Amino acid sequence: MTNDFDAQLSRTLSAATENIRRAVAATLAPVPKVQLPPQILEGLAQAIAPLQPVLDRLDAMMPENWQGQGLRYKDMLLLMQEGVPLAWVPPAGVIKQLLAAEDATERAKVIDDCRPEILDACTATLEAVTDVRLTTQKALLAECVRMTEHGTFNGVQALAANVWDTLFRGLAFGNPAWLTDKGWWSYKKIQQRIPTFDVDKDGTIGQFRKAAVFLPFPKALTEFRHPQPVPDEFNRHATAHATGAIQYTAANATTALMLASSVLREIDDQELPLQLRA
Repeated sequence: MTNDFDAQLSRTLSAATENIRRAVAATLAPVPKVQLPPQILEGLAQAIAPLQPVLDRLDAMMPENWQGQGLRYKDMLLLMQEGVPLAWVPPAGVIKQLLAAEDATERAKVIDDCRPEILDACTATLEAVTDVRLTTQKALLAECVRMTEHGTFNGVQALAANVWDTLFRGLAFGNPAWLTDKGWWSYKKIQQRIPTFDVDKDGTIGQFRKAAVFLPFPKALTEFRHPQPVPDEFNRHATAHATGAIQYTAANATTALMLASSVLREIDDQELPLQLRA
């Protein structure tokens, strides 16, 4: 994968994705009583044709659960920044339901209702991992899948959260730029230095793809201090230091499993630098 798309190409492709595809859809399913002349339809087809290989290339560089689904990346970006993992897992049908949900409570319900599909996706994602560096973590997450199937959600959340923590610590030590200037570990520094993306600052599509798996990290890493309330959504700090009914839920356990599975698959797919402790 390369991320050498410049801003001009990004804008062009974004327009192609959002506008030209709409135009094509309109020609296939026109608004009642509106029909474009054949010469305009032919002109549209000719205009689109040179862009199709580039669009196909963009689609192919995305996680498998996004490919060919016509998902709106801008909406997905906002959801991932709210702490919901969408890269590699869950399946596209679940992503569409999550995007349609009005708030965090409805999204938690979607995750609960769609748990069987999510677990199938996690299993397939884990089975696709071949990197021998990840053998132990892969096995632990497979155990989380089995535990979830049996309803032992508290154990799943604790174990999946620790696997996720282990993986991004390994990524940090494999990418010294993520550490402090003295080479020390710091959650705060990690949040500042992991790949990110800001659609309002004209980021490129390559940057978006590079950041996709990491976009939920800052939300999940947010620390809370007394007298702040315990967060409702999955949170690493609360999972470790605020065990109880607010933080430990079936939806949060499934989210932790998705988060760990997605980063494991990303490490494998992109052959990311990693330094795990035995």
